[in-house]
Amino acid sequence: MARISEPCFLYMPDLIIKDSQLSVEEVIEKLKEAVPNNKFGILHSYDIKQTLASKGQEMTESCHVFEICNPVVAKNILEKDMNLASVLPCRISVYTMDGVTKVGMASPSKHVVQLTNADMSALIDPVEQALINIIDQSIA
Repeated sequence: MARISEPCFLYMPDLIIKDSQLSVEEVIEKLKEAVPNNKFGILHSYDIKQTLASKGQEMTESCHVFEICNPVVAKNILEKDMNLASVLPCRISVYTMDGVTKVGMASPSKHVVQLTNADMSALIDPVEQALINIIDQSIA
């Protein structure tokens, strides 16, 4: 039976995940360039595989998480609904799954709709598009 290959772009209601032909390290380098080019900054990054290994839990796949933020947008969001502090900053993950490099994020627009009654689309839609641009610039 022929194997059906996975799509290079996976969109689930709350997740946006794209595949890359690049290595995790190459994607991370491109991500570090794409973030400021899209008016965001990297607040923190985590090497989840390394962190778990330091606690005796070995993983075979790579997993890096980047917390990114646009301070102007974050301030505007928090001024409208401070409860949304629970979903800030935005996160982009770079990882491998079955040997394929993937870059993904939880959809900010889907989370915000679920968490607030305030109309945030004017703030969140451009953020989501910028994050998709960052991912696209990182995977090619």
